[in-house]
Order: sequence, then C-alpha cells, then structure tokens
Amino acid sequence: MDRGNLKFKFNHHLTAKACSHLSIVALITSGIVLSTLTYADDESDVMAIVYEYGNLENDLEAQANLMRSDRIHIANGMRQTNEAKNRATQVATRKAEEAVNGGKTEFVTTIESPIVSIHGDVAIASFTQWWNIYPHEGAPTTSTPAWVSLVLINDGNNWLVKHTHQSPLRGN
Repeated sequence: MDRGNLKFKFNHHLTAKACSHLSIVALITSGIVLSTLTYADDESDVMAIVYEYGNLENDLEAQANLMRSDRIHIANGMRQTNEAKNRATQVATRKAEEAVNGGKTEFVTTIESPIVSIHGDVAIASFTQWWNIYPHEGAPTTSTPAWVSLVLINDGNNWLVKHTHQSPLRGN
C-alpha cells in the first residue's frame, strides 16, 4: 500500500469519525431546542385551556368537553368521581336556577395569576378564579374567590382535565 492511499484512508477515517461526532452533537442540540419548544407549546396550550375553562362557564356542556370521562371534581366540600353524573347535575342545576330567574344567567369569569407546570404528558395549572354573576331577573353578585387546581393529561392530541379542585380563598 503506498503512502498516498494510506494517507487517504487515515484522513477519510478521521473525517468520518468527526462527522459522526458532529452528527451526535447536532442531534443532541436539536433535541434540547425542540424539547424546549415542545414544552413552550404545551404550556401555551394548557394556558389556553385554563382560560377556555373559565370562559365556558356560560356553556357547561361545552365546558364538560374539556374533561376526561374519568375526571374527579372537588368543590364545595364534596368530591364527585362520576364525571357523567357531575355533568348532568351541573347542567340540571344551572337550568333550574335560570328557570327561577326567568332566563339565562350570564357568568363573567375572572382568572388571575395562572401558573402552569408540565411534567411529560401531565400538566398542573393553579390559579385564582371568581365570577360576576348576572341573573336574568335579579341583582348581580360576585362569587367568593377560589383557588383552582387543574391536572390535565395529554392523550397525544389534546390536553384534557383529569382532576379539578376548588377551595375558597382565605386570608392568612
């Protein structure tokens, strides 16, 4: 084997090895960048659901579509583990209240200081929420502010609420 051919093989081996190392570095770097972008997208998706959850207080059927069928709802000192029954109860209660008030009640939901953390396919959102309530025939009221925590699970396509916990906001 002549020196020129040996030099070519040696340089080719080094070049292939360097390219291999560069490829690994590029792959790792793109993985880090893409995972950061994925979490940023997930966080904005979850934040959008937090606000949609509040905005749909006027349409409980549509709001219920944000929930998983196995959702657990804790509020007013009660825990509801049957999401279908919870949905039916909330809708029936709202309709009964509106019948007493002579028409549709409007809810304007305020959500303040939401914090979202993502852990793979699980997201946790925490925020303060209250409603300005405008009955069809009645005086407007404001609800007591509440702490709300939502646990959401990404099924691969959508973030859906798995767990809701509401408790009254109290001073220290």
